[in-house]
Amino acid sequence: MMKVNDFQKYEISLKIPYEEYFSLIYESKYLLEARLGPDRCFVARVAVYGNSRRRGVEKAIEWFNKEFKGLLGSAHKVMTIDDPFGEVSYDATFACNDLGNKYLDSKTIERVIAESDGDLASEDPESENNQHNCLRRIKRRKKQVIQLTSRLSQTPSGTIYYKMVEPIVSSGKRMKITSVKLSSKSLEKALREVSRRGLDKFEKFAHSASANKKKTSPTPMAA
Repeated sequence: MMKVNDFQKYEISLKIPYEEYFSLIYESKYLLEARLGPDRCFVARVAVYGNSRRRGVEKAIEWFNKEFKGLLGSAHKVMTIDDPFGEVSYDATFACNDLGNKYLDSKTIERVIAESDGDLASEDPESENNQHNCLRRIKRRKKQVIQLTSRLSQTPSGTIYYKMVEPIVSSGKRMKITSVKLSSKSLEKALREVSRRGLDKFEKFAHSASANKKKTSPTPMAA
């Protein structure tokens, strides 16, 4: 008996190879609604009800295991479930191994991949790492920071930072380095901004301190 809150209808699709379908008949398992498709596979559709797609998938798996008792192998190889209410959608928290995101039909897979903007791809059903998932995340190569000059660098998003040096007040000799975010988006404008804001005013001091340090360094004594 259907529960009051199990009002949403989901459609199970079974795609059964020709030979396996007749082995079901031999075992007295009949799918009267099955129709032979052009690729020599029988396709059968069965309705299941639940209060969410996740619950619909749970009930579909229970029905499949009880009905066929292993005769068709693993359910993920022959069974898909539609997403009539658009419950499967991509966001930052999307989990490929969530039961509600499994057993997807091709239409839903294509839609979610498009929504992910390159973050997802179809899972290879033959992959050893496949946990009966339909989708997998793509590992993107991290974009590197571009070094424009010895002190100017640009992030992948286009933001330019200037490595500013300034003396530490307590001693006046040691130097502190700080990354300063610039508003400029090109090297030419960034150089002008550094000069305009006076961010390079301590550079000569830093070079002088570095040179003096080298001069005062003790020379190794001969043995």
